[in-house]
Amino acid sequence: MKELNGAISRRTFLKGAAASAVGLASMGALGGCTQAASVDSEGESSSNGKSPVASTADWLGKPPAITDADCVETIDTEVLVVGAGCAGLFAACAAAEEGAKVLLIEKLAMPIGVRSSALAAIDSKLQKAHGVKIDKAEIINDICHYALNYNDMNLVKFWADHSGETLDWYIDFINERGKCEVVLEYNMPKHPTRYKMWPTGHGTQLKGGKREGAEAQVANDMIDYIKSLGGEYRNETKMECLIKEGNRVVGIYASNKDGKYIRINASKGVILATGGYSNNEQMYTALQGETKKSLAGLLTFPGATGDGIRAALWAGAKFDRFHCCMIFDRGAVAPDVEIGDPWNSKATYFQFGTQPFLKVNKEGKRICNESSPYDFIVHAAANYEGHAWYQIFDSNWKEDVTRFHTIGCSTLLQREGGNHHPPGLDKIQESLDDYIEKGIIVKADTIEELAKAAGLPADQLKATVDRYNELYDMGEDVDFGKDAFRLSALRTPPYYCVKLGGMMLCTLDGIQINTNFQAIGQDDKPIEGLFVVGNDSGGYYMATYPNFGAGTNAGRCATFGRYCGKYVASL
Repeated sequence: MKELNGAISRRTFLKGAAASAVGLASMGALGGCTQAASVDSEGESSSNGKSPVASTADWLGKPPAITDADCVETIDTEVLVVGAGCAGLFAACAAAEEGAKVLLIEKLAMPIGVRSSALAAIDSKLQKAHGVKIDKAEIINDICHYALNYNDMNLVKFWADHSGETLDWYIDFINERGKCEVVLEYNMPKHPTRYKMWPTGHGTQLKGGKREGAEAQVANDMIDYIKSLGGEYRNETKMECLIKEGNRVVGIYASNKDGKYIRINASKGVILATGGYSNNEQMYTALQGETKKSLAGLLTFPGATGDGIRAALWAGAKFDRFHCCMIFDRGAVAPDVEIGDPWNSKATYFQFGTQPFLKVNKEGKRICNESSPYDFIVHAAANYEGHAWYQIFDSNWKEDVTRFHTIGCSTLLQREGGNHHPPGLDKIQESLDDYIEKGIIVKADTIEELAKAAGLPADQLKATVDRYNELYDMGEDVDFGKDAFRLSALRTPPYYCVKLGGMMLCTLDGIQINTNFQAIGQDDKPIEGLFVVGNDSGGYYMATYPNFGAGTNAGRCATFGRYCGKYVASL
């Protein structure tokens, strides 16, 4: 059976992973410098080092052959956290609070930090203050419904049970320092929606309402806090591989800013939080090659190159069966630009693209309910020529988007209790004018002229628009069931069209874990001493990201990071 969106069969992957783990088990480190021979989809080696589809298996490679004799320094700690992103920072803070000796390392010069847009939680003090009550059983089942129960409901329940306390800790932490503030998005649409929307998003901004700079401020404050509790932080320190003695991970080999090897011993455990593999083109192409065809660009973290996942696999850990990522529907390109090569992209980030206007394929036909989660339109367009879609709107767009009342980071205008960083309609108008001038958005006085400018069949687009106007007049989308208040007429020229593809934010598949955040091995038993959180961890999503609970992934990262740090420190 082929992996979903992947070019490597499960049989091939497990054979390669098992061979790596077994063949290296006798070594103090999981080592071996050379790249693995590429493996084709039937498990046969390729003599030229290249396989038919962007090297189907050589993304895994082999760990470097490092020994203690190669190291210029040996460090002893109790809890080692690898990666200074959201999950890693929460983990290191929690472990240090519990009195453990903590070392946090980051391979980049600057920490990635805590996502300012939204951290999702249930029963936080802000939600209680605003009278927000979320049914835990309902949201747990909603998240698992999106994953078709291929995920672990115990992990989702853990988030639901512990996210409130995590956000309360975070809110207190922010308030005590006085430079930032946490605000809640609680204003949901007043009309019923086909897809449930949840008031979960806790955003972080600088005092006074400015978002830019908040993430750096919080990261620096957290690192200072870890140091104040006796912990240590090292940047430009890259994990090379895990060190495994018997069945237990006891530390890592890493390289310092000078490229010299060091050994870090972690007596209580190693916590991997390196952010997934969204910036590893080879790995992503092998595992999610079909999804890549529908991507126009990237919005990924620079350090997310699969380091933690690959290291855990070398140590015998178990990967998610299905691979997925978080995608925005906001990659705007000129009509003559093809999508599918996001690492060499000509796409422009187009926040307006999420608005639920009419969207058609290259044939000028409507293809889905446009008021669905971000990546649903990406998946729908993948079934058609070009893998892109075209958003159509008219000069009444300001009235329309005000009525649409989208939530999360798709929000365009300020509302009390709304998302904390909308651009405002005047800024959107400026961006539309800029995109028209650059030829990204086409503008015309008739639908037929618009179709010609966008490279769409005029007769079909006109028929689609006429039908869409009928649905608006009826007040009901009898074709695809879009929420009635999110229908709009297309009758007021000039008309606008923009070609769109997906923009990837992060990968969501990873190493399978239990509710102690221990990595699960190929034998379905925990690997002692190895813990995985954040986008390196799996068991939570499949195929899509349920974005109508704003910040559910970042909230998971924060919650799991915090409780993993507490647990490892207690060992």
